[in-house]
Amino acid sequence: MEILRVPPYPVQAVLEVGAPAGTYEYTITDMADLSVTTGSVISSNQSKVVINLPSDYDNEYSILIDDEEHLVTVVRPYVDPNTKGTTASEIAEYKKHEELARAIIDSVVADGFYYKKGVHETVGLGADILPIWPDLRKILAIYENNSLVFDAENAENYSVQYELNKLGIQQKYAGVIDRSESAPNMLPAAGSDMLDLNFVYRGFPKGFDYTIVGLFGYKKLPSEIVRATELLIDDITCGKLDYYKRYISDYNTDQFKIKFDSGVFEGTGNILVDKILSKYLKPIITLGVL
Repeated sequence: MEILRVPPYPVQAVLEVGAPAGTYEYTITDMADLSVTTGSVISSNQSKVVINLPSDYDNEYSILIDDEEHLVTVVRPYVDPNTKGTTASEIAEYKKHEELARAIIDSVVADGFYYKKGVHETVGLGADILPIWPDLRKILAIYENNSLVFDAENAENYSVQYELNKLGIQQKYAGVIDRSESAPNMLPAAGSDMLDLNFVYRGFPKGFDYTIVGLFGYKKLPSEIVRATELLIDDITCGKLDYYKRYISDYNTDQFKIKFDSGVFEGTGNILVDKILSKYLKPIITLGVL
């Protein structure tokens, strides 16, 4: 089940249960970090229950209720169908076309333009900054060696605070601080040494495992992506799907020998949309050997 993250809020999942006017226990599993939330709800006279879900980000959930599991995806559309129709049928039709247009764009820009809750695992480098490769926008929780060291919902309970900068995550300091340009030298200890020279460096010690739970991606949808989606939806609505005709490079009669340019298998088919998306393409997806 896909639920669009659009006003009015909160986002609600409407599920069918076995009996009307009954109390049902439910369990929600957050598929991003596998956290679990439980609660109870009373069904309506139509044997349906309404469960509120977070409205600030895109995510996937598994809801177990009445011995049945429901997989729910909360996603922000690239164009709000509610703003493009006046009747229920018009909104439903535009919603269907928007879903298709969004899928086409996501096939070109692999990560899409979502604001997702996610988990990123990395290793400390012995510096006071923890570099983060993905587009992290907000820190929700930090685990150090599988131990929770920061929770944004209860930040006041932690002596060490964390914040984002242009490079990644750093510890937050109230006073003046001269940040290190490199990790300190770690001298190996000899068997006869009485003093252990291996110390824990302030920040993110080398070799420590870190798990970052946060929000990644686009907090606000770029306006040009909204326009690109509208262009694709217009093509779908008007039946302008014969893109292949634009890529015919050779045409012969007598048995209809037709040769297509290789570009017929690339992009969205709409040249204007492809131009808009071109600046969002990432040539390097994963660091490694080129």
